[in-house]
Amino acid sequence: MRKNPLFVTALAVCGVVALGEAYLIYERFTASREAEKLLAQRQGELLAMGTLTPPPKREVAAAIAADLAKAQAALAAMQGELKGRGPAAERIAAAKLPTNRTDAYFDLATFVERTRELAKKNDITVRGDASRFGFAAFANQGPEADHIEPVFRQRQIAQYLIEALIEARPQAILAVRREPPLGKEQREQRAAAHAAAAAGTPIEPVPGAGDATTTEDGPDYFTIDPRVTARVPGFIDTIPFKLTFTGQTAALRVFLNKLASFDLPVLVREVEVETASAEDTAAEETPAADPTAEPSLAPSVVLSALPPAPKAAAKTAPKAAARTPAVTPIVSKPLSKYTVTVEFVELVAPATPPADASAPAPPS
Repeated sequence: MRKNPLFVTALAVCGVVALGEAYLIYERFTASREAEKLLAQRQGELLAMGTLTPPPKREVAAAIAADLAKAQAALAAMQGELKGRGPAAERIAAAKLPTNRTDAYFDLATFVERTRELAKKNDITVRGDASRFGFAAFANQGPEADHIEPVFRQRQIAQYLIEALIEARPQAILAVRREPPLGKEQREQRAAAHAAAAAGTPIEPVPGAGDATTTEDGPDYFTIDPRVTARVPGFIDTIPFKLTFTGQTAALRVFLNKLASFDLPVLVREVEVETASAEDTAAEETPAADPTAEPSLAPSVVLSALPPAPKAAAKTAPKAAARTPAVTPIVSKPLSKYTVTVEFVELVAPATPPADASAPAPPS
């Protein structure tokens, strides 16, 4: 061995090469096993995807992308419609939110005064319950700081609704009611209640949210029937109103047609009709007849009869008088009492999920 060092060196080199090859063989074998397992996994996923409906093909992916684009365009159009249009929407968009209770009080007082003048100009009676058009709670002071924004929003919508009603020329406005506003904390509680209900773990309902100066059962407030509301928790929120007035059917028709123009996103949820009672019409003023004016057939007269004139009077009466006999209505159109429930529709902004530090970063 000592005499042949080259032989010993060659044996050592061969041993090292053999160990290296053995390690490489083992590494390749392990890698092939891993690749085999990965292949089996991918084949299973491929078989599972093949059972999907519709199958994941390029044509299907293109169709899904086209449908998504259409849905996004429809959503954008709906969002544009829900912002309103025309002078009413522009007025709401340009309005400045009051910064304190005093400014909010004067904003409401100005609204009440101008609306009364508009009703008087159109010869429309405003009854006691409607004297402040749903904001009697703030006859002496403005809303609490947490309610300034929702009350101001309600005032803007109420102005549009009442002006549309006055334009329809009813006989009298009997009542204007709105839903009690929610403060920021109460809105958060309601959102949490809706989220918990959606998850199957309902919690205690949010208590009544009337202003601190009033109660929910006052002349201003009402609670909309859950069966008719357009609300969808987490997606659509609404601001309900209920308007009660008396008049002919034409007043109701003109009012509903005005709302149907969708200048603002207002939906009519319910219409109640009943014959106006004597109490409902007691405050209505009927202008006195002019004795010098020639009588004519009013649109409300359905049937009429002419009283027979005495023969002697007929011979001596002037011909002009004979041509304009008195008209006595037999059946006239009765006044009706209408209660219209509407909702102003708003889209709920999607909640931003909290950032999760443990979540993996998106691939670059």
